[in-house]
Amino acid sequence: MARRRSSQSPEEDFPMTPMIDMVFLLLVFFMTVSTLAQADRAKKLDLPESAQSDVPDVEDLPNRGTISLDAEGVIYLGTHAVSLSDMQNQMKASLAANPELRIHLRADQATPYHEIKKVLKACAEVGAYEVIYATYQM
Repeated sequence: MARRRSSQSPEEDFPMTPMIDMVFLLLVFFMTVSTLAQADRAKKLDLPESAQSDVPDVEDLPNRGTISLDAEGVIYLGTHAVSLSDMQNQMKASLAANPELRIHLRADQATPYHEIKKVLKACAEVGAYEVIYATYQM
């Protein structure tokens, strides 16, 4: 004689639909956050190498504003190209919000020095006197 299974098995006691919904929501959340975190990264550059470079402290990173210069001398804040005056205006606002802000200057190794000097002078004009020049550690 064949046994009949009960109409309700132990697996059906626990509703899985809300859990599956939550997993998909978490997946979408983390995909969105990781995309936004990558969107604010600085422009890719071929930085110069230096044997004297130091690795920055992790607790110092939030107090840094990053400015990038490509080989043609174009200024970038994050991945957005800006003019020298726009950079100064944004830097002035950032310094007003955070007086301990340190500027992290990233310049391609092919960038002419007169372009770097213009950015350094613009930083000094708005009161950003502590500028850290980025290099690769040899």
